[in-house]
Amino acid sequence: MAIYLRDQHVQNLSLDKEAISQINNLFIERFTKLQTELALENKDAFFTHVIRFDHKGYRVFTLDELLRYFDQAHKVERLIFLIETSDALKSGRSTGAYLELSLDALDPARCVLVCSSDTKDWAEASFAAVHEVIARYKTRNGLARGPLTSVLIQLFGLVIGFLVSFWLAYKVSPNVRVENSFILTFLFILLVFSNLWGYLNQMLLAQVGTLFPNIEFIRPQKAQLHWLTQTIVGSAAFAIVVYLMGTVFSLMSELSTEFLKNN
Repeated sequence: MAIYLRDQHVQNLSLDKEAISQINNLFIERFTKLQTELALENKDAFFTHVIRFDHKGYRVFTLDELLRYFDQAHKVERLIFLIETSDALKSGRSTGAYLELSLDALDPARCVLVCSSDTKDWAEASFAAVHEVIARYKTRNGLARGPLTSVLIQLFGLVIGFLVSFWLAYKVSPNVRVENSFILTFLFILLVFSNLWGYLNQMLLAQVGTLFPNIEFIRPQKAQLHWLTQTIVGSAAFAIVVYLMGTVFSLMSELSTEFLKNN
């Protein structure tokens, strides 16, 4: 690592070809500035891109190549913009300057902006410039993936599980010829549901992450379908919640009335 280091995790970005072009132009500007400084020391620097899509990865050296792969991809998984000096390459970044922006649609932990150099001005200016550009493409997807969503899904599942278990126990227990059949049936059904809910909860959270990703690569021909899916899912979820709330209150009222009559 050089003397100066700045790094930060990157979150909640939606990037199209225009955004990628702007990021690329900024990297070219910082690359040119670095080359000018290195020329005095007879050292080299390299600017490359890495794109991974459809389980394949390519290192390219021009924006045209990058955008060609970007357009033809079925699913873009990762983009990396990387400037490294020869010293950084030879030393495994123990010395030398580098600037990297890694954007991974599958693994949020890989989404980082990192810059290091022995020249404070280049390190600070490069980090700030890239940070400013990507901030223009921020989304609010993080709200959907936040802890509040997890809590609401968990509470919703518990309430539904309890009411469904109660209703099934009420229907099944008359056919169970044991003492306290209602309580035993209710506990058994609730236990089965609680074990299933762990898997269902993970599936729901994964679906939320898919619909509201941390890094989203937008292609016009595919973006319309994604936005349409988000709209449909959001509207359907709202309608389902409203419907289930009405059903839950109705069911609670009905079950309470019948339970009190029988006891």
